[in-house]
Amino acid sequence: MKSEFYELLSKDNDFCQALGRLMLVASKLEVLIKQYLRLQGKEVSERQATLGNLIKLLKKKNHLTKNGEMLFQQANMQRNYLIHNLFASFENEIEHNLLPVEDLVEMDVFVYTQQVEVSIEDFTSYCEIVSEGIDKHNKNSQKDAAEAAPLL
Repeated sequence: MKSEFYELLSKDNDFCQALGRLMLVASKLEVLIKQYLRLQGKEVSERQATLGNLIKLLKKKNHLTKNGEMLFQQANMQRNYLIHNLFASFENEIEHNLLPVEDLVEMDVFVYTQQVEVSIEDFTSYCEIVSEGIDKHNKNSQKDAAEAAPLL
């Protein structure tokens, strides 16, 4: 049923639209984090601009609390799983699955779609947080903005 379920997912408009929206909001978050880091004096190369690396830079520069770091890393893990490892999970190519892959039925497409929707909500919230950090920086002096960290 794994390969059949993957085919169900790939043909489900709601799931595919949600996955597309997740990709868009994740891309937005990456750009916002790069902009925030630049405002904080950290130039980010294109090679460093993956979400995982950007989160590491935020942590290194003390722009995340422990909870913020955990939340951003969890979001990155969810995104990576859904974008890079979903098919691999059905082929037993990865050890840790974030979503069930055994005993799936057609109704589980809804469960998968809902999980992607939750990820979209999380990423949207993180975009808002980083945008607020950028706004604070722009409204304050360089010195005050540095003291406004951490973001989350």
